[in-house]
Amino acid sequence: MLLILKKLVIPRDKMMNRHKLETVWDIDPISSLLQRIHYRHTTKGLRSLSILSEHRSEGKTTLAMLIARGLSEIYKFKIILIDLNPEGDTLLNHYLKDTKDEVSHDGILKDNPFGFSIFRLKNIDMNWLKNSYDGLYTNQIINTFSEQYDLVIVDTFTNVNASDSIANVNTNSNIVVCSSKSFEKNTNNLQKSLESNRKEVLGIIFNK
Repeated sequence: MLLILKKLVIPRDKMMNRHKLETVWDIDPISSLLQRIHYRHTTKGLRSLSILSEHRSEGKTTLAMLIARGLSEIYKFKIILIDLNPEGDTLLNHYLKDTKDEVSHDGILKDNPFGFSIFRLKNIDMNWLKNSYDGLYTNQIINTFSEQYDLVIVDTFTNVNASDSIANVNTNSNIVVCSSKSFEKNTNNLQKSLESNRKEVLGIIFNK
C-alpha cells in the first residue's frame, strides 16, 4: 500500500493538544492509515508498529506522533510512543523543550503534554550504541509495553546502518516513510530489507 503524504509541518501548539486537528484526521492518507491500523488491531491483534525511514528528515517522527495522537483521540487507544534515538529525536526534543525531563520507575516520561505516553532511550543509563544494534533490550521493552498498552509505536533511529539495525527491531508490522531521496523506480531499499527478513510492511508513505 503506497500512500502519498504532502509534506506536513505541524505547528507546535497544534501537536501539543492546544488545538484539535480535525483537518488532519479527516483527510487522506492519515484517515485511511488510522482506519487500517485500527482494523489490523481489532481483527489481527496488531499490538506494535515501527515507523521507519532510510534517510533523516523524511517525516518519520511527525507521522509517528500523528498516528499516536490520532489513535488515542479517535479510537481511545492507550498508546505509548518509543523514541529509539539515543540522543532523543530532534523534533520530539523541540516539542518537549518546555517540559521536565523526568521519568517514572518504568522509564516513561512524567511531564508529557500529549494524549499518549512516551518512552525515550536517552533517559535510560546504558550503552545504546551497542544495544541499539543487537535489538535484544529494545525488543524486551516493546514486548513489555505491548502487554500494557493497546498499541506500541516505535519511532526508529535512522543512521548509516539503518537497514541492518532496523532488521533487529521486532514489531508486529512496519510503516516505511520515504521521499524522493529514498524512493526510486517504485522501490525502496528499506522495504526490500524488511521483506527479505520476512517482516510485514503495513504501508509505504511517500512524503512529498
